[in-house]
Amino acid sequence: MVIMAIWAFEALSIFAGLLPHSVVAVAAHSVLVNVNLVIYATFAGLSVAANIRVGNCLGAGTPDKAKMARTVALTMTLALSVTFATLLYCLSAEIPLLFLDPGESADLASKVMAIWAPFTIMDGLNAVTQGVFRGAGEQRAATTVNALAYYAFAIPFGAFLAFQCNFGVEGLWLGLGCGSSAAVIAMNSLIHWRWSWEKRADDALARTDE
Repeated sequence: MVIMAIWAFEALSIFAGLLPHSVVAVAAHSVLVNVNLVIYATFAGLSVAANIRVGNCLGAGTPDKAKMARTVALTMTLALSVTFATLLYCLSAEIPLLFLDPGESADLASKVMAIWAPFTIMDGLNAVTQGVFRGAGEQRAATTVNALAYYAFAIPFGAFLAFQCNFGVEGLWLGLGCGSSAAVIAMNSLIHWRWSWEKRADDALARTDE
């Protein structure tokens, strides 16, 4: 399921190279990719922690603790992601200068970073929610949701904004942010409306007995 997001970023890199003024577009896009990877490393760690804690609690037959672990993980992620989003937005003019000389590419990267900043919250929640799904043994469901969110929605929508609406790199990243948001909403809706934590615990115990 993680590879779905990684491939989506790679697809955006290809589209950025097809835009007018592609050198400027790819340079700005590369700044966003590198900054996002640094931030995502924090969320990846929380995702692994959620995976382990939820899995251990379900395997121990304590679904209430597994549910609490999910709540704690998402709360921590929300707090951190809001902090990251605020920093990205407030420093959107300065951060690109760590990678690029002042000029058109840095200015474009600054604009895209300001647009992407709020979606950092959804990107973090997506990563950690995937960890919850892995811990519950629901990798297939999370993979399906992410595949649809990124490849049936985010990439086509981003390409439409970039090429048809002439939003350029801003459109590509806006589409990606909308895809991450859709994945978060879909996965947490499944947990809220379709999951029985008790059944997940029973399934985990059954797999352990096997």
